[in-house]
Amino acid sequence: MKKLVNFLVALFMAIGFAMVEAGRMFQPRPFLNRATRRSLGVFSLVASRFRVMRARLAGWTPRLVGARLYNAKGGDLMPGMGRSLKLPDYLGPHRFLNSNGDIDFSSTGFKYLIDNLSFIRANVIKQKFYKIAPADFMTVDVGEAPWSSEVIQNLVFQNGGDFYDGDQNQAQGGARPASVDVSLAPVRMPTQIWAKMTAWTIMEIAQAAAASKWDIVSDKLEALKTNWDLGIQRTAFLGHKQVSKITGLLNNANVTISTSLLPTPISKMSSAQFATFVASVLGAYFANSNSTEAQPNRLVIPMSDYLGLATPIASGFPIVSQLTYLEDAFKRMCGPDFKIMGLAYSQAAQNLDAGIGKQRAVLYRDDPEVLKMSIPVDITLLEAASYNKINWEQNAYGQYAGVLVTRPREVLYMDVQTS
Repeated sequence: MKKLVNFLVALFMAIGFAMVEAGRMFQPRPFLNRATRRSLGVFSLVASRFRVMRARLAGWTPRLVGARLYNAKGGDLMPGMGRSLKLPDYLGPHRFLNSNGDIDFSSTGFKYLIDNLSFIRANVIKQKFYKIAPADFMTVDVGEAPWSSEVIQNLVFQNGGDFYDGDQNQAQGGARPASVDVSLAPVRMPTQIWAKMTAWTIMEIAQAAAASKWDIVSDKLEALKTNWDLGIQRTAFLGHKQVSKITGLLNNANVTISTSLLPTPISKMSSAQFATFVASVLGAYFANSNSTEAQPNRLVIPMSDYLGLATPIASGFPIVSQLTYLEDAFKRMCGPDFKIMGLAYSQAAQNLDAGIGKQRAVLYRDDPEVLKMSIPVDITLLEAASYNKINWEQNAYGQYAGVLVTRPREVLYMDVQTS
């Protein structure tokens, strides 16, 4: 049987080559006429079928693999293959928050067992993250003071004494008037330079394309950008894991912590507790600011508490939820831009590694003169490079700082006592 198949394959290939040569001799442009091309197509199809039969008799099954893959700059990494690969359009204001993927890494890779009844879907499903934007919670200044070692905000203090010290006694001539002066004090926040890279080989690209037409280079670059996004957002709320002076929104040492305003989560309060909270929280904020600011515009609470605020304010009055009532009350007292926002980082399990370990709410004024985060150098991706055209790598760098709180008395932490 094998000899017969080999003979037929050779026969049809010889006839095909003879027809091509004949077409070239008699019709150089185009070198094959329609009839010749049709005949050659038939012979090629039959020959290909016999080649498949011969391959199967030899014990293996051929697969069609075809995808031209490109790096981020468009350079052809795999000549002779067919589909372009480019960096996704993720360089805008993406929103990611750190998440632990439920992935068994021992099961990852291109090679896994299948049988002749297995069906592999062409698409891939990517890991999903809890997405937020620090700019929704505070001012984020991108590009301020690139490559500086720290960000310094100068504060001006007025030293005027008591107003009545300026009273003049006309009966005592020549008395020197009391004076008013000012002084300057800096508030500092160190910056941190960051750099990471991702790497691939042309063999890895070919294997990914052969396995499932997977654009592995694009996903590697997206993972690099996502790593930056997740780190920036974690820093915005919880600060740096090693550098204690780089703090976030929830763990500034100069902010007052109240342990009496939230005996339980808001969503679990009784009607009496809820009424007490609404009546006392703005007064506590006003007192904390030395009676200088009575209008905060942000209340950030643990996400688990926020998701429970659909509960009605009273069992006998189910028309209005706790969330609606709170927002209406605070907007009436503080202005129409007041927002109540849920945050996963405010939950004890999420902020334990930042030294908090509590359900923490924060009431503050979102104002750049109160607090602001700086990103001196946004993430920058360099061109992909290779020293041998086989191993490729792409580097990225940036610079970031924490949240500089310049008016800590206009920020109030509230720790939940019983969850």
